[in-house]
Amino acid sequence: MDMISAYKGIAPGRIIAHELNHRRMTQRDLAVSIGEHYQTICSIIKGHRGIPLETSIKLDSVFGFERGFFAIIQTYYDLESIGNGISSANQKAVPDIRPVVFWDIDINSLDWQKNKDFIIERILSRGNANEKQQVKDYYGIKE
Repeated sequence: MDMISAYKGIAPGRIIAHELNHRRMTQRDLAVSIGEHYQTICSIIKGHRGIPLETSIKLDSVFGFERGFFAIIQTYYDLESIGNGISSANQKAVPDIRPVVFWDIDINSLDWQKNKDFIIERILSRGNANEKQQVKDYYGIKE
């Protein structure tokens, strides 16, 4: 059985967590090795966001998987999630916000649906132009 068939439908973050444990690496070590923010890796592992294509290729290289492995696994997982009735709103990638904007709380603990008003208010008052645009796009806010 090939690797993709074995992992088909499993959350990519769980695979990454397993590989990190197996290799005795930390999430921070992984983030540094692929030039990614620690918070992004943490969000992927927790299932709060999917793996962008560029990041998936870096992960393939670090873990020694065939090029495209994580991209394919992410696609299978997304298809499975949609097939199980998860709304498309839950499939959106969470905006990449600097942790300093939410200095007083753990940004990874935010529920992007339940805390919508708080997040929008905080980003509009303290976020940079890129973060403001990402949040507007995420929530579908018109100018």
